[in-house]
Amino acid sequence: MSIAVVITDRNTDDLCAHLRRHLPDVNIQVFPDITDPQAVRLAVLWAHPPGITAGMNNLQAVTSMGAGMDHIDADTTILQELPRWRIVTPVLKQNMAQYVLTHVLHRHRHVAAYRTQQSAAVWKVLEIEQPMPTIGFLGLGELGAFVANQCAALGFNTVAWTRSQQHPVHPCYHGESGLQRVCAASDYLVVLLPLNTQTRHIINRRTLAWCRTGATLINVARGAHVHEEAVLQALDSGLLSHAVLDVFDNEPLPAGHAFWTHPGITLTPHSSARSDVAQTAETIIGQYRSLPEPG
Repeated sequence: MSIAVVITDRNTDDLCAHLRRHLPDVNIQVFPDITDPQAVRLAVLWAHPPGITAGMNNLQAVTSMGAGMDHIDADTTILQELPRWRIVTPVLKQNMAQYVLTHVLHRHRHVAAYRTQQSAAVWKVLEIEQPMPTIGFLGLGELGAFVANQCAALGFNTVAWTRSQQHPVHPCYHGESGLQRVCAASDYLVVLLPLNTQTRHIINRRTLAWCRTGATLINVARGAHVHEEAVLQALDSGLLSHAVLDVFDNEPLPAGHAFWTHPGITLTPHSSARSDVAQTAETIIGQYRSLPEPG
């Protein structure tokens, strides 16, 4: 029996070494060398070529290397009846919370302004905004709820837009009116939604017009959640004060793209949250061992 590791955007040597160490009787096949597709019971997918599972006739489940499932859902060759899992480890959640809070705190605690003052030998205390700012979350799943909890623990106010979910700590709102309410309430608007036809370009001219003037947008979900031209216009008009973007429609971000040089944008190369290799391997091992024995 076999696990297929089809991850095309990073080196998987350490991950596969962990899998082989703990599953010595399992053939770990690594893309592009899937030489025995008939033996594959579990496929681990990320940025995979569509159709890669078509010849895996004994496949019992697929799992996403991360929290996102859009790459799996978009591959129509993956049988709908197959279980679809994801990997959300403690380290991945912690990394995401650190990323979001890094950028919130950088602005909230005037890091850039103090650096400018230092360069000019200026000694001046910059007051911290009171009352504490509100961080709004579009999406409050396992990852979003963890990040929101860490923000609340540091004293920030939190609100969330969800499909129907309620939360004991973070007030949740639903539907178009709820989205408008969360946008209007948020000093920082964090996108942590799954990508689907309903959420594609959810950050657009209309939703940005609902935002509080001077808000900061933080997108750590998928590039297609954001209408790029609308964000540029919102920054140029002063509606948004800043945008922190970790994900993009086209990755790597093409040379010459306006985001590279816009003074109101901080961009990172889809690096907000990656998991620990050992924890990822442990999750995959548990998923594989949970599969029913083939008949």
